[in-house]
Amino acid sequence: MANIFLKPIMTEKWHGLHKVGRTKFQDTQDVIQVLYDRKQGALATGLDSDTETRLASSMGVSLANNSANEYWHDFKIKLLDQTMIFDTSVPLQELQIHVLKASKFVANSQKELDQGLWPSAKYVIYDEKTELEKQAAEVEIKASAIDIFNNLSPEKKSDMLKIYGKAVQNSSNEFVYTKLYEIVEDNPSDFIRQAKMKPEEIKVRALVFDLEKTGILRRKGTAYLYNDQQVGFDYDDTVSYLLSPTNQELLVKLKSSLEIRTPGYSPQEEVIEETIEEIAIEKPKTSTKKKKTAKK
Repeated sequence: MANIFLKPIMTEKWHGLHKVGRTKFQDTQDVIQVLYDRKQGALATGLDSDTETRLASSMGVSLANNSANEYWHDFKIKLLDQTMIFDTSVPLQELQIHVLKASKFVANSQKELDQGLWPSAKYVIYDEKTELEKQAAEVEIKASAIDIFNNLSPEKKSDMLKIYGKAVQNSSNEFVYTKLYEIVEDNPSDFIRQAKMKPEEIKVRALVFDLEKTGILRRKGTAYLYNDQQVGFDYDDTVSYLLSPTNQELLVKLKSSLEIRTPGYSPQEEVIEETIEEIAIEKPKTSTKKKKTAKK
């Protein structure tokens, strides 16, 4: 036998108690009783016949599953607004765990709760091993997200921030770093999923952000429009449309429009300027050589 832990499920409520780590008001508590289950056609004790016989013998009481059994009339489990520990080597506490597991208000495990199998649950049962495994998995995910983040170039960090809709015009590398790291901290799993997209998809998603900000693309409801042409019925559909090989002509056109509206957007402009400057510097040298030849 081992210790079983029961903890209240922390959710956001109108009273705001979740902000101070509580689920209910002071001096209030929930009480779990053994009730009749219509689906089973019996009391929801959580006991099979062998366990019922064994615990009844250990406790010296009748645990017969019928509504006339007075033991169940007085049986109550008071649940506190804190983690409670049940020692299953103690017969009464083992019985309490069986009853708790049979209640719709108690999720039998964190995994089942996460899977949405206990929509009415207010408490969840867990053990130390399961909890430690979960915490270890969370730490591993976060470490992986931070590692991916650290290996992103400043340009890709900027693109990722645009995908999350958090970028601002002419934002500094420091701003991008800070805001994107906040996203990593808040939701490392989603960040990993986004960062592992194909490079061309990341670029197009960031491009859609820029196109909307500059007014080249506009939204009508969830749809994205270019002039009067609908590019996609929502964000993801727009990205898929622009990634399609058959729509590359439109993609090039959109990029060109963005370059015109945002000077310096295209890296090609910098190369052209450098080339012109080099030619301008070299011209006087050529002219001087010709003059010396003429004198001779």
